[in-house]
Amino acid sequence: MKLEITRLFPTSIFIFDDVLENEYIDSMVSDIKLSSKLNEEKRTSNWQSYKTPKLYENKKYAELGKAALSLSKKYMDELLYEYDELTLTDMWSNILKPGETHAPHTHSNNFISGVFYLQSSDDSPAIQFLDPRGQTSVFTPKQKEYTMYNSGRYFFPANRNRMILFPSWLQHYVPVNTSNDNRISIAFNVMLKGLIGNPESFQSSEV
Repeated sequence: MKLEITRLFPTSIFIFDDVLENEYIDSMVSDIKLSSKLNEEKRTSNWQSYKTPKLYENKKYAELGKAALSLSKKYMDELLYEYDELTLTDMWSNILKPGETHAPHTHSNNFISGVFYLQSSDDSPAIQFLDPRGQTSVFTPKQKEYTMYNSGRYFFPANRNRMILFPSWLQHYVPVNTSNDNRISIAFNVMLKGLIGNPESFQSSEV
């Protein structure tokens, strides 16, 4: 008997390690720690650089901005998408202190989203992705072994100098930071510019 297993309609998540030189990471960490003290009194949950949503315009974050755009192009090329141009739309920093969490969310009005980790420990919480196919939870047998193919959520560790790219519509969250250390990351969004889709199919737009 011959068996062929095909994975249909996959969700593409790209993981890049050793993205930047340590000097760039250390410089960004120092700047984020300093910035976090400026608006600390207005903080109601995990800290984010809410007044500076375009960090890539800051020279301290320029190399990360270049890497985010370059690797997003690789993401598009590997998936064989046609596009005119990619542009960074948002980039902001995050500090998740012990005991804090980041609720499930998506990144609206963008095509690719990403996160880059600057500071973490072995027991820092991993980013968790949720299965977008809600109907799969109607009937869920117990797994003999937990894998990415039989579960409703999956995770990837928040390793320092790691960048993860994923579709902006994919819901994700960060569970409670049970470690003793702050988890510092930078998130960003990327959008297509120019002609999107094929006009001949009557399903295109210009952005």
